[in-house]
This record gives sequence, structure tokens and C-alpha cells, in this order.
Amino acid sequence: MTREFQINSDAILWNDFIKGKEDAFRVIYMNHVQALYRFGCHFTDDKALIKDSIHDVFIELHKYRLGLSKTNNIRLYLFKALKRKIIKSTQKRGVFGSIDIEKLPFLYTITAEEDLLENESEQLKYQQLNQAMSKLSPRQKEAIYLKFVSDLSYEDLGKVMKLNYQSARNLVFRGLEKLRESFHKSMFLFFIHLKRNRLRS
Repeated sequence: MTREFQINSDAILWNDFIKGKEDAFRVIYMNHVQALYRFGCHFTDDKALIKDSIHDVFIELHKYRLGLSKTNNIRLYLFKALKRKIIKSTQKRGVFGSIDIEKLPFLYTITAEEDLLENESEQLKYQQLNQAMSKLSPRQKEAIYLKFVSDLSYEDLGKVMKLNYQSARNLVFRGLEKLRESFHKSMFLFFIHLKRNRLRS
């Protein structure tokens, strides 16, 4: 899907949803619920909390749809809503307390398809990549995930993470530089290959 097509189709679908078309609401749910669940798993391992948060996001969307603003990127809108919901829920439970956004946890490991894991050499590469990823800050992990897994632009990435465009670019760049320092050139090229083939969450 090209970026232009996504913008046009998302804008039309969102507009239909705001007008009360139930089919549009169902399509939005089906198109994004799995990505939302995966995204939520990076902030907490409480599966029930993630599912409840996603449920609440869609309930509130439907309830308040007439007052919603327009969007041409539905996934971005939903990511922002889910992140806010998870933070609010965990604050109420006293898990994070008063949150310093720079220290907000982001759990992320790179996984391979099962057939690749049968190859010991490939498995070792993934282990080494995850060791390198563990050295990144939570914010760097989140930025790399949003950029290379969720395929957000730097502008949209910044909106999710409450950063301006340049700060978003810098955060991704610093994360990549830290990865490059953690393993030799051939491994970094392997990581670039994974980026181009959409790292799996």
C-alpha cells in the first residue's frame, strides 16, 4: 500500500465511521486490533490490561465518534489512544506511579519465523541482535519499533512519542548508532536487511 493510497483510504474510512456507518467501524477494528495488541505488549506483560485497554479505546471511539477530529492515519490515531489508555490504567494501579516519559518501559525483542529458527546460524544472529537491542533505552526501542515495524513516518512517530520531527529523527539515529557499536559490520547489514523486510514484533 502506497502512502498516498493509505492517506486517502484512511480519510474516507474514518469519515464513514464518524457518519455512523457500522461497516466502517468493523473494518477499522479488524484492520488494526492485532497491531494494537502487539504495540500494547511492548509496554506491559499484563495481557488482560492490554485487552481491556483496546476494548475501552474502541468503546470510546464509537461513543464519542461525532466529536472526533478528522485523521488520514487511523493506526497513528489508535496507537496514541492506546498508549494514553495503558499509561492511565497503570497509573491507577500504581504500577508506574508518577511517570517520567523518558523512563516509560518498552519491551521489545526481534523474533524470526519458525523456519529461520531451525538454522542455528540465523538463530545466533537474532540472539546477538536482541542482546544489542537490550542496550538501547526504552525510548530508542520504541522509536525503532514505530519506524521500522509499524512503518510510521518521523512526523507520525513524533506524534506518538510527543517529539518534534527533528527529535524523532535524532532518537532513531542514536538508536541505530548504538546498535552499530554493539556488533560488527556484517551483523549490522543483517539488521538493515531485516528492516527492509519489516522486522516482526
